[in-house]
Amino acid sequence: MRIAGSNQAINNLVKWSARDDWAPYFEEVFAHHLDPVMDKFDVTSEDLAEILGDAFDMLYGVILEDFFATRFGDDGELNVIDDYLKRRGWREKVPAKRYLAAIRDSVISLYEVVDIDSGKAMTVRDMIRGGGPVTVEEKMGSESAAPWDRIAARLVTVNNKPCFTGGMLLLPHKASGTFLSVFNETAKDVRAGLRREAKKQGENPAITSEEVEELLLDSRGPCLLTQVWLIDALTQINAPPPEMRNTDGDAILFSEVRFPISGDEAEVAATVDGIENVERNAPAEASWTWHGGSSPSQPIAARKHEGLTLQSVVDGGRTSLGNIDIGNGIILLSTNSRERAERGRDLLASRLGALVGAPLISHEAMERRMETSADSRVPEEDEIPPEIAAQIIREHFDNHYRRLLENPVPVLDGKAPRQAVKTKKGRGQVIEWLKYLENSEHRRANGEGQEPYDMTWMWRELKLEGER
Repeated sequence: MRIAGSNQAINNLVKWSARDDWAPYFEEVFAHHLDPVMDKFDVTSEDLAEILGDAFDMLYGVILEDFFATRFGDDGELNVIDDYLKRRGWREKVPAKRYLAAIRDSVISLYEVVDIDSGKAMTVRDMIRGGGPVTVEEKMGSESAAPWDRIAARLVTVNNKPCFTGGMLLLPHKASGTFLSVFNETAKDVRAGLRREAKKQGENPAITSEEVEELLLDSRGPCLLTQVWLIDALTQINAPPPEMRNTDGDAILFSEVRFPISGDEAEVAATVDGIENVERNAPAEASWTWHGGSSPSQPIAARKHEGLTLQSVVDGGRTSLGNIDIGNGIILLSTNSRERAERGRDLLASRLGALVGAPLISHEAMERRMETSADSRVPEEDEIPPEIAAQIIREHFDNHYRRLLENPVPVLDGKAPRQAVKTKKGRGQVIEWLKYLENSEHRRANGEGQEPYDMTWMWRELKLEGER
Protein backbone atom coordinates (compact mmCIF):
# COMPACT_ATOMS: atom_id res chain seq x y z
CA MET A 1 0.00 0.00 0.00
CA ARG A 2 1.41 3.36 -1.02
CA ILE A 3 1.10 6.21 1.45
CA ALA A 4 1.78 9.65 0.01
CA GLY A 5 5.10 11.02 1.21
CA SER A 6 5.88 8.09 3.52
CA ASN A 7 9.26 7.18 1.97
CA GLN A 8 10.52 10.74 2.20
CA ALA A 9 9.21 11.05 5.74
CA ILE A 10 11.13 7.91 6.79
CA ASN A 11 14.30 9.26 5.17
CA ASN A 12 13.89 12.54 7.04
CA LEU A 13 13.25 10.67 10.29
CA VAL A 14 16.40 8.57 9.82
CA LYS A 15 18.47 11.73 9.41
CA TRP A 16 16.82 13.20 12.50
CA SER A 17 17.65 10.04 14.45
CA ALA A 18 21.35 10.53 13.70
CA ARG A 19 21.45 13.78 15.68
CA ASP A 20 23.61 13.83 18.78
CA ASP A 21 20.63 13.82 21.15
CA TRP A 22 19.13 10.65 19.59
CA ALA A 23 22.11 8.63 18.32
CA PRO A 24 22.94 7.19 21.79
CA TYR A 25 19.37 5.89 22.16
CA PHE A 26 19.57 4.16 18.79
CA GLU A 27 22.92 2.61 19.72
CA GLU A 28 21.30 1.31 22.90
CA VAL A 29 18.46 -0.35 20.95
CA PHE A 30 20.91 -1.70 18.36
CA ALA A 31 23.01 -3.25 21.14
CA HIS A 32 19.99 -4.86 22.83
CA HIS A 33 19.11 -6.61 19.58
CA LEU A 34 22.54 -7.71 18.42
CA ASP A 35 25.04 -7.88 21.30
CA PRO A 36 23.89 -11.26 22.70
CA VAL A 37 24.11 -12.90 19.27
CA MET A 38 27.38 -11.21 18.32
CA ASP A 39 28.90 -12.44 21.61
CA LYS A 40 27.58 -15.95 20.98
CA PHE A 41 29.09 -16.17 17.49
CA ASP A 42 32.11 -13.92 18.22
CA VAL A 43 31.37 -11.50 15.38
CA THR A 44 31.08 -7.73 14.99
CA SER A 45 28.32 -5.74 13.35
CA GLU A 46 30.65 -5.22 10.39
CA ASP A 47 31.06 -8.99 10.17
CA LEU A 48 27.28 -9.42 10.20
CA ALA A 49 26.83 -6.92 7.37
CA GLU A 50 29.37 -8.82 5.27
CA ILE A 51 28.06 -12.30 6.13
CA LEU A 52 24.35 -11.53 5.67
CA GLY A 53 24.61 -9.23 2.65
CA ASP A 54 21.22 -7.80 1.65
CA ALA A 55 19.55 -9.66 4.53
CA PHE A 56 21.38 -7.37 6.96
CA ASP A 57 19.45 -4.41 5.52
CA MET A 58 16.17 -6.16 6.37
CA LEU A 59 17.42 -6.87 9.90
CA TYR A 60 18.57 -3.27 10.28
CA GLY A 61 15.15 -2.04 9.15
CA VAL A 62 13.37 -4.06 11.86
CA ILE A 63 15.76 -2.75 14.53
CA LEU A 64 15.34 0.81 13.27
CA GLU A 65 11.55 0.59 13.54
CA ASP A 66 11.87 -0.79 17.06
CA PHE A 67 13.86 2.35 17.90
CA PHE A 68 11.13 4.48 16.31
CA ALA A 69 8.49 2.81 18.52
CA THR A 70 10.48 2.80 21.77
CA ARG A 71 9.94 5.34 24.52
CA PHE A 72 12.87 6.43 26.64
CA GLY A 73 13.24 8.37 29.88
CA ASP A 74 12.10 7.58 33.40
CA ASP A 75 8.43 7.94 32.48
CA GLY A 76 8.64 7.05 28.79
CA GLU A 77 8.36 10.68 27.86
CA LEU A 78 10.95 10.57 25.09
CA ASN A 79 10.27 9.24 21.59
CA VAL A 80 12.09 10.15 18.39
CA ILE A 81 8.91 10.31 16.26
CA ASP A 82 7.20 12.58 18.81
CA ASP A 83 10.25 14.82 18.75
CA TYR A 84 10.48 14.88 14.96
CA LEU A 85 6.77 15.57 14.41
CA LYS A 86 6.82 18.33 16.98
CA ARG A 87 9.84 20.10 15.52
CA ARG A 88 9.79 19.17 11.83
CA GLY A 89 6.35 17.68 11.21
CA TRP A 90 5.24 20.75 9.30
CA ARG A 91 7.35 19.61 6.33
CA GLU A 92 5.53 16.27 5.92
CA LYS A 93 2.27 15.46 4.16
CA VAL A 94 -0.69 14.57 6.35
CA PRO A 95 -0.82 10.86 5.31
CA ALA A 96 2.94 10.57 5.97
CA LYS A 97 2.54 12.05 9.46
CA ARG A 98 -0.22 9.57 10.17
CA TYR A 99 2.09 6.79 9.01
CA LEU A 100 4.88 7.90 11.33
CA ALA A 101 2.45 8.10 14.24
CA ALA A 102 1.21 4.58 13.43
CA ILE A 103 4.78 3.22 13.54
CA ARG A 104 5.32 4.98 16.88
CA ASP A 105 2.28 3.24 18.36
CA SER A 106 2.82 -0.13 16.68
CA VAL A 107 3.76 -3.51 18.16
CA ILE A 108 5.69 -6.14 16.24
CA SER A 109 4.26 -9.65 15.97
CA LEU A 110 4.61 -12.89 14.02
CA TYR A 111 2.19 -13.24 11.11
CA GLU A 112 1.35 -16.31 9.03
CA VAL A 113 0.41 -15.95 5.36
CA VAL A 114 -2.88 -17.77 4.77
CA ASP A 115 -3.79 -16.50 1.29
CA ILE A 116 -2.11 -14.63 -1.57
CA ASP A 117 -3.39 -12.48 -4.40
CA SER A 118 -0.09 -12.20 -6.25
CA GLY A 119 0.86 -8.65 -7.13
CA LYS A 120 -1.98 -7.15 -5.12
CA ALA A 121 -2.44 -8.36 -1.56
CA MET A 122 -1.95 -11.12 0.96
CA THR A 123 -4.03 -12.30 3.88
CA VAL A 124 -2.32 -12.94 7.20
CA ARG A 125 -3.19 -13.95 10.72
CA ASP A 126 -1.45 -12.95 13.95
CA MET A 127 0.14 -16.07 15.46
CA ILE A 128 0.51 -14.43 18.89
CA ARG A 129 -2.57 -12.32 19.45
CA GLY A 130 -4.95 -14.41 17.35
CA GLY A 131 -8.01 -12.80 15.83
CA GLY A 132 -9.37 -13.15 12.35
CA PRO A 133 -7.36 -12.99 9.12
CA VAL A 134 -6.44 -9.54 7.77
CA THR A 135 -5.99 -8.74 4.10
CA VAL A 136 -3.16 -6.30 3.43
CA GLU A 137 -2.44 -4.46 0.18
CA GLU A 138 1.11 -5.58 -0.54
CA LYS A 139 2.29 -5.61 -4.16
CA MET A 140 5.95 -6.64 -3.87
CA GLY A 141 5.50 -8.82 -0.81
CA SER A 142 2.62 -10.75 -2.35
CA GLU A 143 4.71 -11.54 -5.44
CA SER A 144 7.45 -13.24 -3.43
CA ALA A 145 5.34 -14.73 -0.61
CA ALA A 146 4.40 -18.40 -0.31
CA PRO A 147 1.51 -19.96 1.66
CA TRP A 148 2.34 -20.44 5.35
CA ASP A 149 5.26 -18.03 5.34
CA ARG A 150 5.95 -16.65 8.82
CA ILE A 151 6.76 -12.93 8.88
CA ALA A 152 7.97 -10.78 11.77
CA ALA A 153 6.44 -7.38 11.02
CA ARG A 154 4.42 -4.41 12.24
CA LEU A 155 0.87 -4.24 10.92
CA VAL A 156 -0.59 -0.73 11.19
CA THR A 157 -3.76 1.00 10.01
CA VAL A 158 -3.44 4.23 8.07
CA ASN A 159 -6.40 5.99 6.48
CA ASN A 160 -8.57 3.06 7.61
CA LYS A 161 -6.47 0.55 5.64
CA PRO A 162 -4.15 -2.07 7.14
CA CYS A 163 -0.57 -2.10 5.87
CA PHE A 164 2.81 -3.45 6.81
CA THR A 165 5.58 -1.07 7.73
CA GLY A 166 8.89 -1.44 5.91
CA GLY A 167 10.74 -3.62 8.42
CA MET A 168 10.00 -7.32 7.85
CA LEU A 169 11.83 -10.60 8.48
CA LEU A 170 10.91 -13.95 6.96
CA LEU A 171 11.34 -16.63 9.62
CA PRO A 172 11.84 -20.26 8.55
CA HIS A 173 9.32 -22.64 10.11
CA LYS A 174 11.86 -24.07 12.56
CA ALA A 175 12.90 -20.60 13.71
CA SER A 176 9.28 -19.47 14.07
CA GLY A 177 8.59 -22.58 16.15
CA THR A 178 11.53 -21.71 18.40
CA PHE A 179 10.23 -18.16 18.84
CA LEU A 180 6.69 -19.28 19.66
CA SER A 181 7.95 -21.83 22.18
CA VAL A 182 10.23 -19.34 23.97
CA PHE A 183 7.61 -16.59 23.84
CA ASN A 184 4.83 -18.78 25.28
CA GLU A 185 7.05 -20.10 28.08
CA THR A 186 8.19 -16.58 28.92
CA ALA A 187 4.58 -15.35 28.95
CA LYS A 188 3.62 -18.09 31.43
CA ASP A 189 6.54 -17.21 33.70
CA VAL A 190 5.80 -13.48 33.58
CA ARG A 191 2.10 -14.00 34.31
CA ALA A 192 2.89 -16.27 37.26
CA GLY A 193 5.42 -13.75 38.58
CA LEU A 194 2.92 -10.88 38.34
CA ARG A 195 0.33 -12.92 40.22
CA ARG A 196 2.80 -13.78 42.99
CA GLU A 197 3.82 -10.15 43.34
CA ALA A 198 0.18 -9.05 43.46
CA LYS A 199 -0.60 -11.53 46.24
CA LYS A 200 2.32 -10.19 48.28
CA GLN A 201 0.69 -6.77 48.02
CA GLY A 202 -2.62 -8.22 49.14
CA GLU A 203 -4.19 -7.79 45.73
CA ASN A 204 -5.81 -10.29 43.39
CA PRO A 205 -6.05 -8.61 39.98
CA ALA A 206 -7.25 -10.46 36.90
CA ILE A 207 -4.09 -10.73 34.82
CA THR A 208 -5.08 -12.17 31.45
CA SER A 209 -2.83 -14.05 29.04
CA GLU A 210 -3.66 -11.48 26.37
CA GLU A 211 -2.42 -8.61 28.55
CA VAL A 212 0.84 -10.40 29.27
CA GLU A 213 1.37 -11.26 25.59
CA GLU A 214 0.81 -7.63 24.59
CA LEU A 215 3.27 -6.50 27.26
CA LEU A 216 5.89 -8.99 26.09
CA LEU A 217 5.44 -8.14 22.41
CA ASP A 218 5.99 -4.48 23.20
CA SER A 219 8.98 -5.00 25.51
CA ARG A 220 10.86 -8.19 24.61
CA GLY A 221 9.18 -9.27 21.38
CA PRO A 222 11.29 -7.23 18.93
CA CYS A 223 14.64 -8.40 20.36
CA LEU A 224 13.48 -12.01 20.68
CA LEU A 225 12.32 -12.09 17.06
CA THR A 226 15.50 -10.55 15.63
CA GLN A 227 17.72 -12.76 17.79
CA VAL A 228 15.91 -15.98 16.85
CA TRP A 229 16.07 -15.00 13.17
CA LEU A 230 19.75 -14.05 13.37
CA ILE A 231 20.80 -17.17 15.29
CA ASP A 232 19.01 -19.33 12.73
CA ALA A 233 20.62 -17.47 9.81
CA LEU A 234 24.15 -17.66 11.24
CA THR A 235 23.70 -21.30 12.24
CA GLN A 236 22.70 -22.20 8.69
CA ILE A 237 25.57 -20.21 7.18
CA ASN A 238 28.14 -21.81 9.50
CA ALA A 239 26.71 -25.33 9.30
CA PRO A 240 28.63 -27.90 7.27
CA PRO A 241 26.83 -29.34 4.24
CA PRO A 242 24.26 -31.94 5.33
CA GLU A 243 25.55 -35.49 5.31
CA MET A 244 23.96 -37.54 2.56
CA ARG A 245 23.21 -41.21 3.15
CA ASN A 246 21.16 -43.87 1.44
CA THR A 247 18.31 -45.80 3.04
CA ASP A 248 20.75 -48.37 4.43
CA GLY A 249 22.42 -45.57 6.38
CA ASP A 250 25.56 -45.69 4.19
CA ALA A 251 27.38 -42.48 3.31
CA ILE A 252 26.78 -41.50 -0.32
CA LEU A 253 29.80 -42.41 -2.43
CA PHE A 254 29.16 -43.17 -6.07
CA SER A 255 30.92 -46.47 -6.75
CA GLU A 256 31.54 -48.65 -9.79
CA VAL A 257 32.65 -52.26 -9.93
CA ARG A 258 34.06 -53.45 -13.29
CA PHE A 259 34.47 -57.13 -14.07
CA PRO A 260 36.32 -58.05 -17.29
CA ILE A 261 34.30 -60.74 -19.07
CA SER A 262 36.41 -63.83 -19.77
CA GLY A 263 33.56 -66.08 -20.90
CA ASP A 264 30.65 -65.73 -23.30
CA GLU A 265 28.65 -62.48 -22.84
CA ALA A 266 25.37 -64.27 -23.56
CA GLU A 267 26.10 -66.76 -20.79
CA VAL A 268 27.01 -63.92 -18.43
CA ALA A 269 23.70 -62.19 -19.23
CA ALA A 270 21.74 -65.39 -18.65
CA THR A 271 23.46 -65.87 -15.29
CA VAL A 272 22.62 -62.30 -14.23
CA ASP A 273 18.98 -62.95 -15.25
CA GLY A 274 18.90 -65.75 -12.68
CA ILE A 275 20.12 -63.70 -9.70
CA GLU A 276 17.42 -63.01 -7.11
CA ASN A 277 16.32 -59.36 -6.82
CA VAL A 278 18.00 -58.51 -10.14
CA GLU A 279 15.60 -57.65 -12.97
CA ARG A 280 16.32 -56.85 -16.60
CA ASN A 281 15.13 -53.36 -17.52
CA ALA A 282 13.97 -54.35 -21.02
CA PRO A 283 14.07 -57.64 -22.94
CA ALA A 284 16.41 -56.35 -25.62
CA GLU A 285 18.77 -54.46 -23.28
CA ALA A 286 21.78 -55.81 -21.42
CA SER A 287 20.85 -53.67 -18.43
CA TRP A 288 19.45 -54.69 -15.04
CA THR A 289 18.29 -53.12 -11.76
CA TRP A 290 19.44 -54.63 -8.49
CA HIS A 291 16.77 -53.88 -5.91
CA GLY A 292 15.97 -54.50 -2.29
CA GLY A 293 12.76 -55.91 -0.89
CA SER A 294 9.68 -53.93 0.13
CA SER A 295 10.21 -50.69 2.04
CA PRO A 296 8.88 -50.89 5.63
CA SER A 297 12.37 -50.79 7.17
CA GLN A 298 13.65 -47.90 5.07
CA PRO A 299 12.36 -45.03 7.23
CA ILE A 300 13.99 -46.69 10.25
CA ALA A 301 17.38 -46.71 8.54
CA ALA A 302 16.87 -43.11 7.46
CA ARG A 303 16.35 -41.99 11.07
CA LYS A 304 19.66 -43.41 12.30
CA HIS A 305 21.59 -40.31 11.26
CA GLU A 306 21.30 -36.57 10.97
CA GLY A 307 21.26 -35.19 7.43
CA LEU A 308 19.58 -36.02 4.15
CA THR A 309 18.55 -39.42 2.85
CA LEU A 310 18.91 -40.26 -0.84
CA GLN A 311 16.37 -42.86 -1.89
CA SER A 312 15.94 -44.41 -5.33
CA VAL A 313 12.65 -46.26 -5.69
CA VAL A 314 11.58 -48.71 -8.40
CA ASP A 315 8.13 -50.13 -9.14
CA GLY A 316 6.34 -51.57 -6.14
CA GLY A 317 8.04 -49.30 -3.65
CA ARG A 318 11.28 -51.31 -3.65
CA THR A 319 14.60 -49.55 -3.21
CA SER A 320 17.07 -49.62 -6.08
CA LEU A 321 20.44 -50.77 -4.75
CA GLY A 322 22.31 -50.40 -8.02
CA ASN A 323 22.44 -50.88 -11.79
CA ILE A 324 24.18 -53.58 -13.82
CA ASP A 325 25.23 -53.16 -17.47
CA ILE A 326 27.09 -55.37 -19.92
CA GLY A 327 29.05 -53.93 -22.82
CA ASN A 328 32.51 -53.52 -24.35
CA GLY A 329 33.73 -56.71 -22.71
CA ILE A 330 32.92 -55.74 -19.14
CA ILE A 331 30.08 -56.07 -16.66
CA LEU A 332 29.60 -52.83 -14.75
CA LEU A 333 27.85 -52.48 -11.37
CA SER A 334 26.98 -48.89 -10.30
CA THR A 335 25.86 -48.08 -6.73
CA ASN A 336 25.64 -45.03 -4.46
CA SER A 337 27.77 -46.35 -1.57
CA ARG A 338 30.96 -48.26 -0.88
CA GLU A 339 29.04 -50.84 1.16
CA ARG A 340 26.56 -51.61 -1.62
CA ALA A 341 29.38 -51.82 -4.14
CA GLU A 342 31.15 -54.41 -2.00
CA ARG A 343 27.94 -56.41 -1.49
CA GLY A 344 27.19 -56.32 -5.20
CA ARG A 345 30.76 -57.26 -6.06
CA ASP A 346 30.58 -60.32 -3.80
CA LEU A 347 27.14 -61.25 -5.16
CA LEU A 348 28.23 -61.09 -8.82
CA ALA A 349 31.57 -62.81 -8.19
CA SER A 350 29.85 -65.72 -6.42
CA ARG A 351 27.38 -66.23 -9.28
CA LEU A 352 29.56 -65.53 -12.30
CA GLY A 353 32.66 -67.40 -11.14
CA ALA A 354 35.07 -68.14 -14.04
CA LEU A 355 32.94 -66.15 -16.49
CA VAL A 356 34.60 -62.94 -15.24
CA GLY A 357 38.03 -61.85 -14.12
CA ALA A 358 39.14 -59.96 -10.99
CA PRO A 359 37.02 -56.85 -10.41
CA LEU A 360 38.24 -53.26 -10.28
CA ILE A 361 36.35 -50.94 -7.90
CA SER A 362 36.36 -47.13 -8.07
CA HIS A 363 34.63 -44.35 -6.10
CA GLU A 364 33.60 -40.76 -6.75
CA ALA A 365 32.38 -38.31 -4.07
CA MET A 366 29.03 -36.61 -4.59
CA GLU A 367 30.62 -33.16 -4.91
CA ARG A 368 32.85 -34.33 -7.75
CA ARG A 369 30.00 -36.17 -9.44
CA MET A 370 27.89 -33.00 -9.37
CA GLU A 371 30.75 -30.96 -10.85
CA THR A 372 31.39 -33.38 -13.70
CA SER A 373 27.68 -33.73 -14.38
CA ALA A 374 27.32 -29.96 -14.65
CA ASP A 375 30.37 -29.69 -16.92
CA SER A 376 29.22 -32.44 -19.25
CA ARG A 377 25.59 -31.43 -19.46
CA VAL A 378 24.43 -30.66 -23.01
CA PRO A 379 21.07 -29.39 -24.22
CA GLU A 380 18.64 -32.11 -25.17
CA GLU A 381 17.63 -32.04 -28.81
CA ASP A 382 14.28 -33.62 -28.12
CA GLU A 383 12.85 -31.85 -25.08
CA ILE A 384 9.93 -33.38 -23.25
CA PRO A 385 6.73 -31.37 -23.95
CA PRO A 386 5.84 -29.19 -20.93
CA GLU A 387 2.49 -30.92 -20.38
CA ILE A 388 4.17 -34.35 -20.33
CA ALA A 389 6.91 -33.11 -18.00
CA ALA A 390 4.29 -31.66 -15.66
CA GLN A 391 2.41 -34.96 -15.64
CA ILE A 392 5.60 -36.90 -14.84
CA ILE A 393 6.42 -34.54 -11.97
CA ARG A 394 2.85 -34.72 -10.63
CA GLU A 395 2.84 -38.52 -10.70
CA HIS A 396 6.21 -38.58 -8.93
CA PHE A 397 4.91 -36.35 -6.14
CA ASP A 398 1.65 -38.32 -5.92
CA ASN A 399 3.54 -41.54 -5.34
CA HIS A 400 6.05 -39.93 -2.97
CA TYR A 401 3.48 -38.27 -0.71
CA ARG A 402 1.12 -41.24 -0.66
CA ARG A 403 3.97 -43.36 0.67
CA LEU A 404 4.85 -40.59 3.11
CA LEU A 405 1.37 -40.65 4.68
CA GLU A 406 1.89 -44.31 5.60
CA ASN A 407 5.48 -44.16 6.89
CA PRO A 408 6.94 -42.86 10.19
CA VAL A 409 7.98 -39.20 10.18
CA PRO A 410 10.59 -38.04 12.75
CA VAL A 411 8.88 -34.68 13.47
CA LEU A 412 5.66 -36.56 14.28
CA ASP A 413 7.41 -38.44 17.09
CA GLY A 414 8.18 -41.25 14.68
CA LYS A 415 4.52 -41.87 13.82
CA ALA A 416 2.96 -42.06 10.38
CA PRO A 417 0.73 -39.03 9.58
CA ARG A 418 -2.41 -41.20 9.45
CA GLN A 419 -1.61 -42.46 12.94
CA ALA A 420 -0.45 -39.16 14.45
CA VAL A 421 -3.58 -37.26 13.39
CA LYS A 422 -5.73 -39.39 15.71
CA THR A 423 -4.57 -37.53 18.86
CA LYS A 424 -4.89 -33.85 19.76
CA LYS A 425 -1.12 -33.38 20.05
CA GLY A 426 -0.47 -35.35 16.88
CA ARG A 427 -3.13 -33.42 14.99
CA GLY A 428 -1.35 -30.17 15.76
CA GLN A 429 1.98 -31.68 14.71
CA VAL A 430 0.55 -32.94 11.42
CA ILE A 431 -0.95 -29.51 10.65
CA GLU A 432 2.45 -27.86 11.19
CA TRP A 433 4.11 -30.58 9.11
CA LEU A 434 1.69 -30.07 6.21
CA LYS A 435 2.20 -26.31 6.35
CA TYR A 436 5.96 -26.81 6.24
CA LEU A 437 5.69 -29.18 3.25
CA GLU A 438 3.38 -26.85 1.34
CA ASN A 439 5.49 -23.79 2.08
CA SER A 440 8.67 -25.59 0.97
CA GLU A 441 7.02 -26.84 -2.22
CA HIS A 442 5.81 -23.35 -3.19
CA ARG A 443 9.28 -21.92 -2.63
CA ARG A 444 10.88 -24.74 -4.64
CA ALA A 445 8.44 -24.27 -7.53
CA ASN A 446 8.83 -20.48 -7.54
CA GLY A 447 12.61 -20.85 -7.65
CA GLU A 448 12.42 -23.24 -10.60
CA GLY A 449 9.71 -21.37 -12.48
CA GLN A 450 7.18 -24.20 -12.12
CA GLU A 451 3.63 -24.54 -10.90
CA PRO A 452 3.70 -25.81 -7.29
CA TYR A 453 2.38 -29.28 -6.57
CA ASP A 454 -1.16 -29.07 -5.17
CA MET A 455 -1.23 -30.67 -1.70
CA THR A 456 -4.92 -30.00 -1.08
CA TRP A 457 -5.68 -33.73 -1.31
CA MET A 458 -3.34 -34.46 1.63
CA TRP A 459 -5.29 -32.14 3.92
CA ARG A 460 -8.51 -33.79 2.75
CA GLU A 461 -7.07 -37.30 3.09
CA LEU A 462 -6.15 -36.59 6.72
CA LYS A 463 -9.51 -34.88 7.38
CA LEU A 464 -7.86 -31.51 8.09
CA GLU A 465 -9.48 -29.33 5.40
CA GLY A 466 -10.96 -27.04 8.06
CA GLU A 467 -7.48 -26.26 9.44
CA ARG A 468 -6.05 -25.16 6.13
